Amino acid sequence: MEVRKKCLVTGGNGHLGNNLVKELVAQGYEVKASVRNTKNRSPFTNVDCEVVYADMTDKASLLKVMDGVDVVFHTAAVFKHWAIDAEKEIHEPNRTGTRNILEAAAECKVKKVIYVSSIAALDHDSVPMNEKAWSKEFPNAYYESKQKSEQLAWKLAKELDIDLITVLPSSMLGADIYGQLTPTMTLMNNIITNQLPFDPVFGINFVSVKDVAKGMVMAEQNGRSGNRYILATELSITTSELLQIAKEVFPETEIPAPVPKPQLLAIAQKMEDESEVTGQAPFLFVDNVNHYYNADARVDISKAYNELGYRPMKIKEVIIDAFRYLKELQD
Repeated sequence: MEVRKKCLVTGGNGHLGNNLVKELVAQGYEVKASVRNTKNRSPFTNVDCEVVYADMTDKASLLKVMDGVDVVFHTAAVFKHWAIDAEKEIHEPNRTGTRNILEAAAECKVKKVIYVSSIAALDHDSVPMNEKAWSKEFPNAYYESKQKSEQLAWKLAKELDIDLITVLPSSMLGADIYGQLTPTMTLMNNIITNQLPFDPVFGINFVSVKDVAKGMVMAEQNGRSGNRYILATELSITTSELLQIAKEVFPETEIPAPVPKPQLLAIAQKMEDESEVTGQAPFLFVDNVNHYYNADARVDISKAYNELGYRPMKIKEVIIDAFRYLKELQD
């Protein structure tokens, strides 16, 4: 009888984490799903996993749940683009979490760590983006945090002799969200609820969250230690195209007017100034406009395709599935 691998998924109730837990269970792994609130079991209804307490900023809690684990899948992270104190609210917890995960894994003699980074840590000037080049500029605190955290993970893996593989997803869409919508899914929800005030003409690379979960399991099974793998779709798409797809699926969708870049920058600056007063995240950032406006966000997924067996859904199918899921949440 084959012995099942024991694994820990950090952030097990998150968008990616929860999809990953379900994929691992379906593939026969023995799964611990770590969360900060063990009383909320709704994300794990009918899922054969052990729900455990851990906080990535609390190393002692990680040491406790990693005992006897073969593989750690680190999905937990602070995912927001703006904060009043970005260092304290975004950079520090993601950096501390990375250090704690790698150190705890070494102390518990965990054989392998699959670490979730992001295409935020890729050079966006090199199109299609690939795993070889790091980003040179950061449109928001989250982007910078993901790159610096992944670089720290590689440094620690070398120092601690950890078998590390990183995966770099693009913007994830799909089902199984418990709690607040992610920033990515909030954009999609604004479109189908006619709350998008204008079309920013942003270029974005989307991927199915379920494909990312499958890709992570493939990375554990087929990936080479010391390597990065992009989990995305090859093509990027603009918000203008997103609106048209929404209109096809839900004819009541309103199509707001596109805004030229100079006007968009002026709006973003005004919103940033207001955020300094209100403490609320702005809808637009100046740097985000410069980064995303009509951007070409194509990526080269050939490495994941050839080495892992990664086969993502077509982008339009991913988008339609996400819109339908969000519509169901409203009904």
